[in-house]
Amino acid sequence: MSPDGLGAQLIRLGLGETAARIYRRMLESAPVSAGELACREGDAETVHLALKELADAGLAVSSGVDGTDFLPANPGEALAALTTRRQAELHDARLAVQTAYRAFRRAHSGMPHAQDLLEVVTGDAIVPRLQHLATMVRHQVRRLDSPPYFTGGHRNLLEEEQLRRGITYRCVYSGASLGDPGYLTGNILPCLRAGEQARLLPELPVKLTLFDNRAATIALTIREADRNQSIVIVRPCSLFSALEGLFETSWAAALPLDRRGQASEQPIRPIERELLILLAAGRKDDEIAAELGVSRRTLFRYLETLMDRAGVTSRFQLGVFASHNGWL
Repeated sequence: MSPDGLGAQLIRLGLGETAARIYRRMLESAPVSAGELACREGDAETVHLALKELADAGLAVSSGVDGTDFLPANPGEALAALTTRRQAELHDARLAVQTAYRAFRRAHSGMPHAQDLLEVVTGDAIVPRLQHLATMVRHQVRRLDSPPYFTGGHRNLLEEEQLRRGITYRCVYSGASLGDPGYLTGNILPCLRAGEQARLLPELPVKLTLFDNRAATIALTIREADRNQSIVIVRPCSLFSALEGLFETSWAAALPLDRRGQASEQPIRPIERELLILLAAGRKDDEIAAELGVSRRTLFRYLETLMDRAGVTSRFQLGVFASHNGWL
């Protein structure tokens, strides 16, 4: 199954692999019978459960005299329900991290070595510590990226150099990241072109970076940063494992961005691609126009042109089309 194909998108929304495969089969040659699918899959019980999953999700309906044939259903309401379910899962993951942290503090309160697992860094000491942790990376960096940027949001030359040396970077950007003036073109796109794997969510529960399996940093939210600029460094422990789980859940739910960032190979112009990324991040029209340096009228003209080329009539449909057809 292609990592960016329709099946992968359905799995990202919460469908099982067999259900996603069967739904694709329905789209190719509907109606399909349960018997035919059982022969293809080799397991009637697995097919039965997958068809029930599709029916419960509102993506398939039974047809025929005996109800053993199945057709794909209009996915509009079903996709909204699946998206809501994934958002609920992210909320649960967020609570799990908070619960794990509270359990950690209860279990280690008063123990002599608990301070070795958690360290609070404030003020001018933040940037040197972050740079030290980054230079010590040997394998991978995983990041939930959102403001504030302690280094000013400038171009990340260290990351670009490490990517060229084969170190893996996986980053989930928040809508607020793309709302930071110049951050998309000055920081995100150069890292994408260097090989960063990136995805996008409208909101992130925390600002997080995982350095290999050695350390993680958690920063205060943008709303709290003005009052108390600090980060917490977490060493391997149950809280660290929970933070890894939070990242992977966010990564699975996020919208993929072009890992190469090579606009020359895209069927759209660079400014149109930036528009789509900002739109997917949930930015308002005025904010998008300001970031792109165009008027609202020009912005709407770009949107009209893109929707005409995609053959869609709404921004939501344009976002789905862009994701499935390599425009992001």
